[in-house]
Amino acid sequence: MKDFLYAFAFLLIPGCANTDTRPVPSRTVDSTQKAKAYFPVLDYLKSEIRDVDSLPVGIMKYTTQNGITDSTYIKLDEFHQLAQEFMPQALSKETFENEFSESSFFDNTTQYSSFLYSANNKNLPLKRVDVLVKPEGVIYNKVMSIYLEKIIEKTDTSMKQKLYWKAGKNFQINSEIRTSKPEVITKQVKVVWDPWQ
Repeated sequence: MKDFLYAFAFLLIPGCANTDTRPVPSRTVDSTQKAKAYFPVLDYLKSEIRDVDSLPVGIMKYTTQNGITDSTYIKLDEFHQLAQEFMPQALSKETFENEFSESSFFDNTTQYSSFLYSANNKNLPLKRVDVLVKPEGVIYNKVMSIYLEKIIEKTDTSMKQKLYWKAGKNFQINSEIRTSKPEVITKQVKVVWDPWQ
């Protein structure tokens, strides 16, 4: 009997050890928690501005209002002031990724891809951002243009802006201002730093 108890204990002890050889399940990330890979619009525009700062060329500004166009050379200070219109707070990484939805499509005719961002929050002045990109090989790294739409409301004044940045060449700010008066004020500012434009 004693021998039987020893034999039983001998068989029982290994059974009490943790011999679970099942693989530990890996932690999976829900698709809603995946890091977003939005185009870094703000960083790209800052790099474009740095490029303009380094160019030894004159910068032209064309202003069109009431059908009359005026042109003048501007200094870097004014260029920076106008370029700020393209960098609203909503383009900061956290706000952009949390408050905007992304969609995209590829155009077989032009061979360009468009990345379209629309605001989920109706209270944001920035409503829309479009990035047009041309692929080089398998990487979409040649930005052609960036387009933004903003609506700014102040008491009895509403301003709609359509902003277009053509990479390495120029930008345009088209403004439509509505007040309590019936007439609509339209203004276009175009800034050119490419001497061949």
